[in-house]
Amino acid sequence: MTSAKQRLTATDWTEAALAAMAEQGTTGVNVEQLARRLGATKGSLYHHFQNREALLTAALARWEEMVAADLAAAEAVADPRQGLEQATLVAVGSDINGFVDVALGASVADPHVAATLQYVNQLRLDYLDQVLRELGVPSGLSRQRAIGGLATYLGLYQLQHVTGERFDETQVRQFVGDAIAAMLEGTEN
Repeated sequence: MTSAKQRLTATDWTEAALAAMAEQGTTGVNVEQLARRLGATKGSLYHHFQNREALLTAALARWEEMVAADLAAAEAVADPRQGLEQATLVAVGSDINGFVDVALGASVADPHVAATLQYVNQLRLDYLDQVLRELGVPSGLSRQRAIGGLATYLGLYQLQHVTGERFDETQVRQFVGDAIAAMLEGTEN
């Protein structure tokens, strides 16, 4: 065994599992395939995790942390509109966030996956609703528009997943700009 294989951490395995989930959903969290991907043995995984389910749980928790951190960073931006843009564009160029949503949708029958998706999307909706209200969208309408904005974001990734086409950063920025304009329609912002 090489020293590189010995140095794999639980984080290495979790990140590899998350990347595999973005590509294939929960079925991508296959111990043998991940070991090959990392150039490691299955024993390395079992040094850090009791089993595949424990790794899957850690990967889902990591994704929740990533989304929460992205939203916290956007909330820290002084200008709410810039924060909204930052929160919406955080996945530009990423093969993780939006694609994890799409891939996990196929595994929503798994209660743990369903709970994670519900939690993450509730965080996103609450953030969007709050920012839209700060930008002058009335309370009831802000929730409706937050749902529309999140649906647009998820739809962009679903479309890429289904067609195999990848939108470049310029295209995504335009789509996001259009979605933000629609969410803010009728306000001064």
